[in-house]
Amino acid sequence: MWFGPVGAAHVEAELTAISRRPLGPLVIMIAGAAGVLLSAYAYLTPLTGITGAPGALLVIGSSVALVVDGLILRTATRGAVFWLFWLLGVLGAIGTLSAGYFLHAWWLMAAILIVLVGLGLTLTTRRRTVGDVA
Repeated sequence: MWFGPVGAAHVEAELTAISRRPLGPLVIMIAGAAGVLLSAYAYLTPLTGITGAPGALLVIGSSVALVVDGLILRTATRGAVFWLFWLLGVLGAIGTLSAGYFLHAWWLMAAILIVLVGLGLTLTTRRRTVGDVA
């Protein structure tokens, strides 16, 4: 493969674009998707102790909401939209974490703890522009 002046610049631009994408929202989306799968498994599989429980169905919905929250945080990196969805993500993760505790879904709790880590990464690695206040 030949990388002339134009080819090398294109590759460098692509690598720069990839490195500027925030990692936190990706962590939120992957861990939230794991939460959806784990809670759906517990809801649908017999003998898990929470098969057909309304609380498990609610946890499926809240995990889907966390995935959507990660998608929104991936595009909104500053301003009121960022803060609103970051706060909603934290509240949703804490609520889902407590629901996982009451349902004795320990793997779900681990996935939601990773969501909280992703929210922390989102907060610490967000892009700032001139004039932004911490």
